[in-house]
Amino acid sequence: MPAGRPSVGTKPSSPTPIGWSTVTQFRIHTYTAAESGIFANSYLLETADGVVLVDANLLVSDARALAARLAALRKPLLAAFVTHAHPDHFNGLPYVVADDVPVYAAAAVAEAIAEVAEPKRAQWQPVYGDEWPDRHRVPDHPLPAGGTVEVGGLRIAVHDVGAAESHADSYLLVAGGDRPVAFIGDLAFDGTHSYTADGHTGRWLASLDRLTGELHGARLYPGHGAPGDASLLAAQRRYLLMYREAVRRFADGAPTLSEAQRQELTELMTRFLPGAPLSWLVGLGADAVAAELAAEAVPA
Repeated sequence: MPAGRPSVGTKPSSPTPIGWSTVTQFRIHTYTAAESGIFANSYLLETADGVVLVDANLLVSDARALAARLAALRKPLLAAFVTHAHPDHFNGLPYVVADDVPVYAAAAVAEAIAEVAEPKRAQWQPVYGDEWPDRHRVPDHPLPAGGTVEVGGLRIAVHDVGAAESHADSYLLVAGGDRPVAFIGDLAFDGTHSYTADGHTGRWLASLDRLTGELHGARLYPGHGAPGDASLLAAQRRYLLMYREAVRRFADGAPTLSEAQRQELTELMTRFLPGAPLSWLVGLGADAVAAELAAEAVPA
């Protein structure tokens, strides 16, 4: 097979892929947006053969800056991957990835992006104006559960997590360094408040319990914040437990919160995570989580 040409396969099921042998060394370059771009991370995985992109940022200016960072490496972009179906991770694709470069994602992630891209534009373009892209790209290489891609000397496995932080989440496990590396999208935030407005916090908690075992020993690269180890998952779990309990108490069984209750919730979570940015996300997700908790309380 020519060097750098992606190949796709399905990895046989196993308890965990941690422990794969090294394929090639690679360097990770991180591009992080400013607060207007929700501090979203995009990652450029540089090998001797070229570059692989993980996620593509939210706003036009950040996507163009990411494209400039890629160009400065003076190596071809071999493939792109999208971790989940939120615009701050797929919006920038048309500005960074040429049409002939494959874009991979878990099949459920690709399907969700196709469904949400236009409604999200209708919702947010009036807020962001020309900074919101006027076009989008759906990943054109959907992968089945356990799907792997070999590209640029790297072996990248896409693990479908299902609904968690978004309607369709996944993580990428990369073999090719001294230690397994996982790009976890928004399955765990580091140092910021979390987005909960898709209303799957119960399933998110269950996913975190599972991933703690699956990703033991891996270096984790989140969609927002600094890389770390499994402690990122534990911190996210604590945040969600606190958030759900606070919403439960304020809502008292109702599927929505009042404006005053949302403000109280924000103040509470700000004390729980002092100094963390994006506190506006706290109130944004309150009604979705209240409705989720109310549905959970209904007898089967």
